[in-house]
Amino acid sequence: MTTQWYLGRNAYDPRPHTRIQPRAFSRDGAWQVYDKWIDYFPTEGKVFSPNHPQGASEAFFAFDVTEVTDLTKQDRFRLQTLRKVEEILDYSDRDPEDVRRIFVEHGVSGRKADRETVVVVLPDDLCVRISLVRDGNGKKSVAELIDLAELPLYSFDRSLFAGDRIDACWYSVPDVTVGPVQGTIDWSLDKDFLASLFKQLKRLSAPEPGELPYPATRSQIHAFLTTLDRHGLLPADEEPWRSDGERVRRLASDMRFEVDEIEELVHILSSLAPVEEKLSEALDERRRTLEVELAASVEADVRAEVETRYEALSAQNTELDETLSKLTVEKASLERTVAELADRRDRTQREIRSLTANVASLIEVHDDGREVKADRLIQDIEKVLRGEKSAVSRVIHGPPRSELPTFDYDLAPVPWERLNQELGAAASQHGFEPRDIETLDLLARSGEVLLLCPDVAGAVLRCYASVVAQGGFAVQSLDPSTIGYDDLWRSPARGTPTPLSRAWAACANDRSVARLVLLEGIERTPLDLWIRPLIETLRGQGRPKNLLVFLSMASATIDRDRSVADLSELVVPFKTHGPATLNPSFLRSLLGDEEDPGRWFDFLAKPAVARNEIGTLMTADFGPSGKKRMPLALRTSVAARGTGIAEIERTVRILCENLDAAPAAPADRIESLQLGREYLRTLSN
Repeated sequence: MTTQWYLGRNAYDPRPHTRIQPRAFSRDGAWQVYDKWIDYFPTEGKVFSPNHPQGASEAFFAFDVTEVTDLTKQDRFRLQTLRKVEEILDYSDRDPEDVRRIFVEHGVSGRKADRETVVVVLPDDLCVRISLVRDGNGKKSVAELIDLAELPLYSFDRSLFAGDRIDACWYSVPDVTVGPVQGTIDWSLDKDFLASLFKQLKRLSAPEPGELPYPATRSQIHAFLTTLDRHGLLPADEEPWRSDGERVRRLASDMRFEVDEIEELVHILSSLAPVEEKLSEALDERRRTLEVELAASVEADVRAEVETRYEALSAQNTELDETLSKLTVEKASLERTVAELADRRDRTQREIRSLTANVASLIEVHDDGREVKADRLIQDIEKVLRGEKSAVSRVIHGPPRSELPTFDYDLAPVPWERLNQELGAAASQHGFEPRDIETLDLLARSGEVLLLCPDVAGAVLRCYASVVAQGGFAVQSLDPSTIGYDDLWRSPARGTPTPLSRAWAACANDRSVARLVLLEGIERTPLDLWIRPLIETLRGQGRPKNLLVFLSMASATIDRDRSVADLSELVVPFKTHGPATLNPSFLRSLLGDEEDPGRWFDFLAKPAVARNEIGTLMTADFGPSGKKRMPLALRTSVAARGTGIAEIERTVRILCENLDAAPAAPADRIESLQLGREYLRTLSN
């Protein structure tokens, strides 16, 4: 009686029963898909059975069922037998050798990562079973190299292809599709096949007394096969053989034809009885004589030459082995020394940068405080040591956070391609919109000076600094004593360098670390006396790229005559919605959890624009607003390069449109820039 097989997979597994979802049934050696399974299996077309280990996976399997006649039982149909099915790969229209190279030598792409057994169909209604595993690179699936030299050949029932595909694949019907064994086939690697062939030749050609041995040793055979594999000359590589293959085959055919003709001619001539006997006896006698003479002569000469040559080579090989052992030990020692010195060099460089930045803030700097050269710094240190100059006191009776924060160089910097991702994560953590913090970063690193609303200035900079500056930034509070441009760099009351001056000096000596400075309360100063020179200085070529300056303004200036009418053209007003009261940052501080390790980005490693890309950058389409603000568009596109932003041109175009007016599309509106314009408009009124 023929078993009625069904094809299905595990629907889900509520212990201790398994629910199987049927997909097809077998008929005439093929699978037929039937949609109305509920007619056969009433409970939503599923079959219930005790849990089977084979049914736990998502792979297809074949099963048959038996109907339960006892109505007191819960299940009407019970699974009786469960069989694993194999995927059928049809290569019946290809040469078997080509199929072997595909699965054994090259591998196939697009297969599952785990191990699987498939049936490969060959011509003449034959097939083989092979196990596919991942190759060394993990990109392709190749046949498992076990017992391929005698791979069984099975008969194949092609009636399977008259049925339906299941999920665009063919699957074998148990006991029908794959028949009995019809023989074996050698699917071993080309290297293994050639090695086996050489071994057979060497074994079959064992020399008889007086004959020369087989002209290839085991080491020579291995060297020959290694050379073929290294230079890609094995048949599986195909390319080197295509140009010469036809010529070699033709030459071999011609040579064989000539040999056959000569043998036929000799056979005809020697068929004459007297001549054949005489020639045979004479040739045998002559051959034996020549073999004895040659064997005696060659054996003596070869033995003497080999002994002489190999004696010198053996001594030289021993000496080279000893030298190689010594050099290997020395190499390992040198590699350890180089690794230790490289680590010590990196640590020393970080310490030097940190010390230079810290020492620069302890020494009296130039009047403008904007540049501290190394030679000038050394001279100032020597004067302090000789007592000719005093160091700046670090005890300053100022507001909190007026000093530059300390920096931990032992923390590894974050790669630049993750900047946009880190900004978005920090914004969500601190309760801001990710787009606002990303816009703040682009404008700040492109050289723009941002005017922040004092209500959120500290929170915004704390969020931004947690990504680029290990969470620290300096605050410089301005008061009516700040009258002119020079007062921004040296405190009018004490004559000491201001936080802005210290930050500039630190950035000039260590250009890898970002320093953030907030000039707070600019409305308390005569704004028109210093704002334009400051903006020109910050936009000049001398400003370090890692110095990021921000302003905050709470109300209109104390002196209306000193207000700046075109302030919106000098700075970018920026205001965000206040951060949510309940956010991850607040909850961590409430629970007393430790902060995450400080993050920072190495500004010296920022991706730069290559010379051959400058023309492309100049011709980029930044929109009408981008053409109007071309310097800003170019600076922001350079700042956005390599930071993980997918569409840089579109991002810059949207930014320029928001700086001019709100875009028509609501999705393109940057709320922080619109709120910033409204905030600045209230101050000017």
